[in-house]
Amino acid sequence: MSKRVKLSKSKLGRFINSYNNDLSNRKGFCTPDNCETLDEKKGAACCKLSYTCPALKHNECSVYSIRPRNCRVFPSNEDDLKLVKNCGYWWKKD
Repeated sequence: MSKRVKLSKSKLGRFINSYNNDLSNRKGFCTPDNCETLDEKKGAACCKLSYTCPALKHNECSVYSIRPRNCRVFPSNEDDLKLVKNCGYWWKKD
């Protein structure tokens, strides 16, 4: 018997946004040493948003050079920044 994976709206939304968003106004760079989850856990907060990524080892991405598209484009919009603190990305205002 196979298990069904239930996607929350936030997971599904981030997945869809990772393919649809134009990131041309996103500025900055990933800062895993400063970035933290809302419960103040340091290191690669974007990897811990809805679950702890199995590739996250000692708060570092073990597959950074081949990381999935969803990880490469996080944050895919300004709303994603509400899920983390001290992120190195920001959006340029038009």
